[in-house]
Amino acid sequence: MLARLPPLARLALASLVLVALAWAIFGRSVEDDIAVVPDTTDTTEPSIFGPIPTSGAGAALLEGLVLPITGGEQGAWTVLTPCANTATVDGELLPGAHVVIDPGHGGRETGAIGPSGVVEAELNLDVALKAKALLEEEGATVGLTRNDDTRVTLETRAAIAQALDPLLFISIHHNGGPTRTADRPGVQVYHQHQTPESARFAGVLFEQLQEAMAHFSDTWSGGNATGVRSRLGEDGGDYYGVLRGSEGVPAVLAEALYMSDEPEASLLLRDDVRQAEAQAITDAVVAWIQSPYAGGGYLPPLQATESAGGGGGSAGCEDPEILSAG
Repeated sequence: MLARLPPLARLALASLVLVALAWAIFGRSVEDDIAVVPDTTDTTEPSIFGPIPTSGAGAALLEGLVLPITGGEQGAWTVLTPCANTATVDGELLPGAHVVIDPGHGGRETGAIGPSGVVEAELNLDVALKAKALLEEEGATVGLTRNDDTRVTLETRAAIAQALDPLLFISIHHNGGPTRTADRPGVQVYHQHQTPESARFAGVLFEQLQEAMAHFSDTWSGGNATGVRSRLGEDGGDYYGVLRGSEGVPAVLAEALYMSDEPEASLLLRDDVRQAEAQAITDAVVAWIQSPYAGGGYLPPLQATESAGGGGGSAGCEDPEILSAG
């Protein structure tokens, strides 16, 4: 009977028999032998921040302390301590960061204290921690000069910026001193006087902070210094130590609101106000990276006529007990 079938029919029948035999012997169809190549296409968008900077000397992380590395090797790093002493530690290597945030003051250096009891050092830290979390959601690697109430000298703060070699270094402060009534938030942002990218970020940050804060009140405290500018010392260099010491890294010092007057001191006790400030910092960083926009609020340089005082130095500073000074 098979011999009577046309040649093509016999070929088709033979193929069916072979498939049946393969299933019976191996328990699978011929199609199962076809390899399935998984789709390895990476649909993740690259971070707007780019790779983590690694050109700096790096820092050691020890129980939450970020310590600039000055020498040594893994397991025995030579570092600069918060009080600007030298120590040898076995800490985790932090090769770099996209952004370093500096919560101003800390420890015995409380900074300004508002009439409602808010302490500047605590406020600076809270805003810094909030901004760090928001920036990390955007894909940034963020370093802090302190993450608790540890006192850190200006020398060490600037050294951390140099060691982590970030795209930006942001020192967070809140203002005190005499003011006058204003119709807009008295935001001040100081930039390095010879760093164009520092000045550009200062303008973007100023606009973001003013816009974010303006929603919370109609009456503000301000002065002639409200805006964006550099401040120069007697030698013609940057007046503020964190801006002077972090040369080579675009850096700004922001005074977001005045703590010395109501209603701003009470506003700053509100979590939503501090969260809005942190969001403004984050938005400014993202805008600065994604656009050449220069912001606004620029004023002529301010010549310092008085000393910055003894704040930020090592006198009376005590390092955490986990550090043994070398």
